[in-house]
Amino acid sequence: PVILGYLIAGALIGPEVGFRFVTDAASIETISEIGLILLLFIIGLEMDLRKIVASGKELLVSGLGQFLFCVLLGFFFFKILSSVLNGGLTPLYLAIVCALSSTAIVVKLLYDKFELDTLPGRLTLGILIIQDLWAILVLAFQPNFSNPHVMLVVSALIKSLGLLGVGFLLSRFVLKYILESVAKSPEMVVAISISWCALMSGLAGAVGLSREMGSLIAGVSVSSFPYSVHITAKTLPLRDFFLTLFFVSLGMKITMPTVSGILFALVLVIFTIVSRFLTVFPLLSFTGAGRRTSFITSINLAQISEFSLVIAS
Repeated sequence: PVILGYLIAGALIGPEVGFRFVTDAASIETISEIGLILLLFIIGLEMDLRKIVASGKELLVSGLGQFLFCVLLGFFFFKILSSVLNGGLTPLYLAIVCALSSTAIVVKLLYDKFELDTLPGRLTLGILIIQDLWAILVLAFQPNFSNPHVMLVVSALIKSLGLLGVGFLLSRFVLKYILESVAKSPEMVVAISISWCALMSGLAGAVGLSREMGSLIAGVSVSSFPYSVHITAKTLPLRDFFLTLFFVSLGMKITMPTVSGILFALVLVIFTIVSRFLTVFPLLSFTGAGRRTSFITSINLAQISEFSLVIAS
């Protein structure tokens, strides 16, 4: 996949491994965040909520169960390896990191293979959305893992539901009429849509949620409009450009590898792949998704999320 080339390019120009052409960490973070925000906006535009909801039982059982079972598996597995780890909360963090899959990588690959609208594609996307909700809960809990406060989680859930409600109300009663008034100017439709994405991302950041979640809500709330196809078509090149920058910026963060680091990375990779087949495959098979669909969805989700990097940092 071309993503590998982006990562290598980032490592070569970055401050850690390569020629140090780029050394400003803040700029790298900004570039990667813009890329991810635009990616999730496009994902939201292309989401057909009716089809995802129609997946119902399979999506709910696998989305909720996969994360919980992966964290349990990971915690006991890394607890066994605790002699080579720092102890403390390290096994728990590694378990959570390995339980989340990458929205950016999965959607890019599914889009390139024209598989977003297949049954495995829809289930994969649905599970990713539920995983992102799990990630938000983890980020809410994170400051006090040793002494968790339930109110932090309740607060995060209330904020998420509030943002969702505000997004749909504004899109239905304000944005809809603005888009209708400029419908004859495709450039204005795209400009207003990107402004809408920026507004919702900013609102999410202002209330303490991830900006990426705000952009996803922005896309979903516009997806039912007749202009969503035109918005998607016009913003795809922009999305691809910033997504390229996102993966290059990830490559810039790669540190100089050591033998022990490479060996432990291999352990993480093997565990991540095996854990998906031990959790996603049986859960989807149990709910009647079929072995082929369960197998493909397990493969689709067999990597670690960009949210994992946020949680780990």
